[in-house]
Amino acid sequence: MKKKTAALLTAAAMLAAMLTGCGSQEPAAETTAAEAPAETTHLKTVCDLTPHSEILNAAKDLLAAEGIEIEIVSTTWDASWNEMLVDGEVDFAYFMHVPAMESIEEEMGVTLYSAGAIHIEPYACFSNKVSSVDELPENAVIAVPNDASNEYRALKVLEDNGFLTLSDEMTSLNASTQMITEYLKPVEIVEMDQANIIPMGDDFDAYFVNVNRALEAGLDTTAYLMREGEDSEYANIITVTEEHKDDPAIAKMVEVLKSDEIKKFIEDNYNGAVIPAK
Repeated sequence: MKKKTAALLTAAAMLAAMLTGCGSQEPAAETTAAEAPAETTHLKTVCDLTPHSEILNAAKDLLAAEGIEIEIVSTTWDASWNEMLVDGEVDFAYFMHVPAMESIEEEMGVTLYSAGAIHIEPYACFSNKVSSVDELPENAVIAVPNDASNEYRALKVLEDNGFLTLSDEMTSLNASTQMITEYLKPVEIVEMDQANIIPMGDDFDAYFVNVNRALEAGLDTTAYLMREGEDSEYANIITVTEEHKDDPAIAKMVEVLKSDEIKKFIEDNYNGAVIPAK
């Protein structure tokens, strides 16, 4: 009787062990699946230091949650950036607006695409000598950038502020002082490489530069003499080639960069010098 009872107990114990083992296998499999890391998409870019790289870095955690990691290859602009984008060395560029993109397309004979507009830097005129437009002297010397898309913006601001009249034929591709049809106020317009304008700011009564360059140079971007309105069409865009125009990772990145969280970052950190694109 004792032997029979012992045998029954042993059999029951073995059955319990088997049932326990079976019960533990399925949850273990679920845990493994839950802990499996999501695949990460790595995107390379070239972008301006301020505010572009700062905006991308502010979105780092939000992008990571979507399985996207961005490598910023360079934040110091030179002409090779265009070639890096076209040749596929980077997956997207974040430093131009649509007119600049169109200028590059014409210059290089390529087709580029905007994957989305992220922010606007209203084009502005600054001065190291005066604090308002009314204080500009007669025959004031005003520096403007000599690349067509930015010179167009500068000349349009001068026209809007009553300094001159521009030809109806002027576009963002052919803008130059040759397109000025009449000076309404006596000023001298000096065209020069934008990279040299801020370092030579003391040589001029006023000068136009991109707001990101003004921010990088530590200028008070609220102390402008005149600037574009907040409805400026020159929003900074994510620029891609044919290869990436339908890339879901690019689309998701743009969605994150246009999110309420990143809009708030822009509004909180740039005091109106940079504003979210509509």
